[in-house]
Amino acid sequence: MRKLLLNLHLWAGLIAALFLLILGVSGALVAFEDEIDRALNPGLSYVQPHAQPLTLDAISKKLLTAYPGAKIEEFGLPQRSDFSLFVALKDTSGKNLRLFVNPYIGEVLGSADQANHFASKVHQFHTHLLIGEIADEVTGWSAVFLFVLSITGIILWWPRKLFRLRWNFSEENGGSTKRFNFELHNFVGILSSIVLLIFAWTAICIHWEREVGKLAQRMSSLPEVRLASPQIPLPGSTPLSPDRLIEIAHNTLPEARIMAIDLPRNAKQSATVALKFPEDHTPLGRSRMNIDAYSGKVLHAQSSRDMSAAVKYARMWNRELHTGDIFNLPTRILAAFFSLMLPVLAITGPLIWWNRRRATRGEPSTSRTRLPSLPTEANVTTN
Repeated sequence: MRKLLLNLHLWAGLIAALFLLILGVSGALVAFEDEIDRALNPGLSYVQPHAQPLTLDAISKKLLTAYPGAKIEEFGLPQRSDFSLFVALKDTSGKNLRLFVNPYIGEVLGSADQANHFASKVHQFHTHLLIGEIADEVTGWSAVFLFVLSITGIILWWPRKLFRLRWNFSEENGGSTKRFNFELHNFVGILSSIVLLIFAWTAICIHWEREVGKLAQRMSSLPEVRLASPQIPLPGSTPLSPDRLIEIAHNTLPEARIMAIDLPRNAKQSATVALKFPEDHTPLGRSRMNIDAYSGKVLHAQSSRDMSAAVKYARMWNRELHTGDIFNLPTRILAAFFSLMLPVLAITGPLIWWNRRRATRGEPSTSRTRLPSLPTEANVTTN
């Protein structure tokens, strides 16, 4: 059984090594995606706070004056007094404009076309390798391989419980680069095994998110809710203002913070409001509300506080665990740190295999000091 697990661990590591290296480095950056994005785009992200921001209605008038005939489709509300307001609109030519606006004076700071999209590209690279559906499957199955590696690694480590790292490479003191590489792989592997197991499991759930969501729904024995359609407005009717829609959402879920509002593109659509409770750590929260943009009737309100534990895990906690958002900054730092352990394991693991392969063939060692034979798990422990 041990030999079987060792071979399983070996081949899973060799197959997934390159992808795990890439996912580890990019994952560490994604843990601080928002901070990186704002640091690279300070002129679009930050404003000088004033006494009171303008209403969305006042900002809308200023924007429609600057872009005659345009239609505002979305507001992303600032979550700090020094953050800019995000506005998405479509001009008369059908072009989508994504603008960053000073919420205190209504001044357009710039558009997304002018922004540095490094953080966004890293995120897309981490999730889809920037090449679409096939790469999406690769990342999903890389998570499966990482899950297997984490479990087999713990099982293989357990009998000997090797937990040391000697930095002395001299042959006289029993050291060598091969031995250091082997001990480094064991040390880092067991140190990060539980966190990497969590990374793997949560990544699997994210990749097969739809299936996990359906399973959580069935486990909760909750009926599937169908969104009611808004009433067709009478000719000449005008939709409610964004400020009025936000007021309705706030009155319905007063303890939740309004994160964003999507305005209806046509009379058959409802306005969608994203809300976030203080205990939620996903970027936009997981509470949603659909409001008839003409009558103001709340068509559907989904509060994260009313979700069952299974649904809440599938929609919130799983992603928060994966990104490290679960306890804010401390867990994001830990997530970034252990993400960087993946490249270490992805390099040291294949090196162990390569050194043993060369030793089996009788080729010269790649270490700086030559030993009669490669250190096996047994003699590393006894030495």
